[in-house]
Amino acid sequence: MRSFPAAAAGAHDPGEYVVRANNMLAQRDTSGAIDLLEHSNLDQHPDPRAYILLGQIWRDRGTIDGRLRSQKVLEDARAHFPHNVDVLIELGRTYFAQRFFPDAVGTLQHALDIDPKRCDARFLIGLYHYHNWKRLNTYTDDLDVARRQLRTAWTCDPSNVEAAKLYLYARYALADTSAREADQILARYPKQACFHLYRGALAYDAKQYDLCGRCFERGLALLPPAEREVYEDLASVLPVNSANRYLESTRDVRDVLRRGYWVANDPDPTTAVNERQLEHIYRVFVSDLLFSNDWTGRRGWKSDRGETFIKYGAPLKIEHSMGAAMDGHSETWSYNRDGEFRQFLFVDEFLNGDPRIPYDDDYVLHNMLHDSEISQLQSTTARISGLLDVAVFRDDELHASLYSGMRIDADSVETHALPGSTNIYLIRGACFDAAWNREGGDLDTLWTSQLPPHAIDGNRVLEFVRRLPVSFGAYRVAYSMQDEHARVRAIGRGNADATRFAGDQLALSDVLLYDEAPAAERNTAGFIERGGLRMHPRIGHNYSTADAVNSYVEVYGLNLIDSAADYEVRYSIFPAQHEDTPAWRELLHAAADALGFDNDDPVISQSFTRHGNEHDASEHIAINIDKLEPGYYEMLVEVMDLNSGQHAASHTPLTVESGAERRP
Repeated sequence: MRSFPAAAAGAHDPGEYVVRANNMLAQRDTSGAIDLLEHSNLDQHPDPRAYILLGQIWRDRGTIDGRLRSQKVLEDARAHFPHNVDVLIELGRTYFAQRFFPDAVGTLQHALDIDPKRCDARFLIGLYHYHNWKRLNTYTDDLDVARRQLRTAWTCDPSNVEAAKLYLYARYALADTSAREADQILARYPKQACFHLYRGALAYDAKQYDLCGRCFERGLALLPPAEREVYEDLASVLPVNSANRYLESTRDVRDVLRRGYWVANDPDPTTAVNERQLEHIYRVFVSDLLFSNDWTGRRGWKSDRGETFIKYGAPLKIEHSMGAAMDGHSETWSYNRDGEFRQFLFVDEFLNGDPRIPYDDDYVLHNMLHDSEISQLQSTTARISGLLDVAVFRDDELHASLYSGMRIDADSVETHALPGSTNIYLIRGACFDAAWNREGGDLDTLWTSQLPPHAIDGNRVLEFVRRLPVSFGAYRVAYSMQDEHARVRAIGRGNADATRFAGDQLALSDVLLYDEAPAAERNTAGFIERGGLRMHPRIGHNYSTADAVNSYVEVYGLNLIDSAADYEVRYSIFPAQHEDTPAWRELLHAAADALGFDNDDPVISQSFTRHGNEHDASEHIAINIDKLEPGYYEMLVEVMDLNSGQHAASHTPLTVESGAERRP
């Protein structure tokens, strides 16, 4: 409530009544303030301050009766003080509250005719045209007037944050944006979340994802917690069944699910920026900017159009039409999703500027509920498939080594890259723990001489191996390789589990399937050196019947008796069912009795008894598979500590193909 200073003392001094009424308002005695002002002989006051305060009090009550009384008081004030700008502006505010918009604009324009420098009058006129555009949805004339009036209002009153915000929003809706002006306004209001989010939206439109990420991060941090949760909530991106399970989970579980969802959907998890998550934040912000409704109080992300925008992105085309008198304005949004043409109809049945999907349109509502969020991201970088194998070994009592071997089709790289430009390749890696927190990364460059093509199964491929030091835990691993001009990129994902290395119990490393390193290739980037061996991982685990399967495994925690350890190791190959597992499945270390082979006899089985004098040992063997039929198999390596009776197992899949060629 606005307060007015007291004037000089007198018989009917209006300043005295205003001061006393304000004191009553400070003590929450609204009725007393109204009674005092109404019985103060308003028509005898030499200035309108008591009128204005009484009009404000009635209007702020927010009732129909209160607005009518405010209108009556301020119209009386205008009759007594027809050229007082303060009276005209307050009357204009009351007309707005009454939704008498032509009267409001006319009154405010009269105030500007008297005093063109009244910023508040220009702001209210701009606000009217902005809200009128929101209500009518179609016409940009109001939006253009709003942009000019709000700009002028903010220029003459830089403290008016709302004018600055709505001015920028009007420019955005008109597709008339200026990053430089947005930066200037952001520098003036660095603690206002809306300006950071707005600047992030401009950066997203310009595909400046690093800048977009920084702006969104700052903007979200400044939002109130309840509003920030809207941007973080996965319920708006998931199908209804998954969304219900997500909402029923505990907060900690939801945090893990949310991180996992965005990392798994990241176009390149090895970079610091997640373009897919930025797209979602962008859609939520823009839906609020475009579709919030002042008549209903509905935020844009809760409107039908906003929810459609968040799930499907911007439509290819929006068609507007005016129906019968009771049907109101309607919009038709058209999409082309992977060759499938889809339309959404929104009807403003209640004539309040908030078009809704008709409730009898069951098919559209079903799609809205059961579709997951669909990305519209487009990149100038060609994506090609990458095959990633991951193996983890223990180094000491606290640390492990995670080896990632990646294979990329060389012809695809050369097809999409600039001719003769692939002199350097950029290699990036990222490692996430079981709760999807980023644990580490890898960044390096390789010259083409370090990454020569190999002929594998008749195809030219590029292969490299990288090592990441890790602690004992379960990890999701991602690697990417791109050419120096970012014209082509390959992404590979895999899983690793080093949790079994903690403690003194018997444990096995992963089973590494490898080929011996040809002498001519020993200076390249595709080898692992462990246990005195230099091994080239067999990425993909594909073999022909003419190949021998070379396997390497390390044993940890053997029990020494009299400075010696006796253990038995067995290699077995079982038939297996082939299943395309989703990327980054949940990790569970499988014990021997959980492998599902109890009722199957191994196709191949070999056992050996070893004698050593160390707690740790390494085992490698070449197994002849010429008698195996083409198909899918699982190699199981088991170790029994004969001193302690402990048992440990590790396994890995392999494929035998009839036409596969032996690696040179």
